[in-house]
Amino acid sequence: MSKATQLETWTRVGFFARGLIYILLGYVAISAAAPDSTSDLFKSVEDLPGGTIMLAIITLGAIGYGLWKILDAVQNLEGFDDDAKGKAKRFFYVVGGVGYFVLAYLAGKTLLGSGGSGQGTEQAAAASPDILLYLVGAGIGIAGLYQIKKGVTREFLNGLKDAPPLVEYWGMLGHVARGIVFIVSGWAVIQATGNSGAAKGLAGALASLKGMGTIFTILCIGLILFGLFSLVEAKYRTVPNEDLRPGH
Repeated sequence: MSKATQLETWTRVGFFARGLIYILLGYVAISAAAPDSTSDLFKSVEDLPGGTIMLAIITLGAIGYGLWKILDAVQNLEGFDDDAKGKAKRFFYVVGGVGYFVLAYLAGKTLLGSGGSGQGTEQAAAASPDILLYLVGAGIGIAGLYQIKKGVTREFLNGLKDAPPLVEYWGMLGHVARGIVFIVSGWAVIQATGNSGAAKGLAGALASLKGMGTIFTILCIGLILFGLFSLVEAKYRTVPNEDLRPGH
């Protein structure tokens, strides 16, 4: 099996794992107490039927997806322009890849029975200078705005081939919901300057909206739809890896 084929396989497992994460996040938040952190989410998953298998898939898939994101950025497999916009996209791909390594680490710890305290985000914020928190928070917020743009413009359909028509609506609502939660998380990180307890990851940002009633429910449903969209991507998305094949 060539490196390109191996990478494609790992990437598709990664899309599947991403789908599981968002489906479970939305489901757990809407059906029970919203998890305050990713570690708490994975602990809740562990208690579900088949939870151990789901955590194993998430761990391996997140590693594969993270590798693809970073390799995609380093080798520019998607052919982004060599301008500021293209470089920014590749940078966020690297950041996203590292983020999925963190998810794999947290899922793996839970799988091995040594899940974290759920305070990793706050601890990281307490150890970070204010300027870094401003930059990270702004970066997450920008990523959120980009997710909303992808949803509104249907940009997420690029690279999908022969996917079921309904996927367009799942992707649109899912990307908008994901973007909103990203923006809330980014703002929380910015607010953590001088108050590390305010920092929140994705799960914590969603939990902070619990009191918003219908809006919270819609966001949870939106995240579930994003997860379903990711499952479809696992099968139908074109994975750009031609540059890795023999002779290239």
